[in-house]
Amino acid sequence: MKNKYLSPILGAVFALLAALSNGTVGVLSRSAFNEGLDHTAVAFWRCGIALSLLSIVILLRPAGLARVGSEFTGSWKIAVCSALGIFTLYHFETRAFAYAPIPLVAILVFAGGLGAIALDILILKERVTTRKAFAMTMVFLGGSFLIAGDGLVIGSIAGVILALIAGLGYASFIFAWKFFKLRSSLENFWWFLAYGFVMLAVPYAWSGAQVPSVNALPSLLSLGVIPSFCGFYCTILALQRIEAYKTQVIESSEPFFSALFAAVFFGEWLTSSGMSAALAILVGALITSMPERRAVSMQVHPIGEEE
Repeated sequence: MKNKYLSPILGAVFALLAALSNGTVGVLSRSAFNEGLDHTAVAFWRCGIALSLLSIVILLRPAGLARVGSEFTGSWKIAVCSALGIFTLYHFETRAFAYAPIPLVAILVFAGGLGAIALDILILKERVTTRKAFAMTMVFLGGSFLIAGDGLVIGSIAGVILALIAGLGYASFIFAWKFFKLRSSLENFWWFLAYGFVMLAVPYAWSGAQVPSVNALPSLLSLGVIPSFCGFYCTILALQRIEAYKTQVIESSEPFFSALFAAVFFGEWLTSSGMSAALAILVGALITSMPERRAVSMQVHPIGEEE
């Protein structure tokens, strides 16, 4: 009986820790920039460190290497998802942090990620309910006011565009993962990171393959360990204890942590109108994440959920 009540509580705690971990991306990326690294180096090393840690975890599992090899067949679908969810997100989001304040980038990426709803409706033919239409309207209006207000006042056009591209890439990744009906396992996630690592190596090499300084290592290691690895692992632990949609609802608090860290470490704040627009986006996201009554909706299974 004790485990029956303790497990959901632990699941909620792990989901919150995942949101907290992912919320550090902006401040850690900015710290790496301050040590002289460009956005291609930050994205490349962040992915590489996470891939290395995941490789260690898989090798420690029974027949881990064989299980990874068995997933290679048909992994072109994972490569497509990786091009969207790793390359597009990591490359453009990291670059956006160099042009716009961290809170603005976090909110715009999050808003762009909700574009998966439109793809689900148009291609996967998901049912459009009144509640979902209301939530999409809130997100659209919030994003529009945020771009027209803070986007043009405290950020550059380049930063806004880069953040929206990153969000669109993430949205397309969520859609593609569902469309291909890929199994969410550690092995598939390894291929997901591996393909992304190879793709990120291209702009990294093109820009001169900058070698990180000793002073930049703490930021890079933190990026690889905290948001890229721990954030993912906490999501897995949460999914073992609570439903996927509950995990998503709790993790939608990530932009709040991004904004909080940016304010504490860099003194970056959204304007009052920007905060109102951000609140509209977050509320719309929460409404969207909640399950529909009297309907069985297709749930997005975050990477790492065992089926």
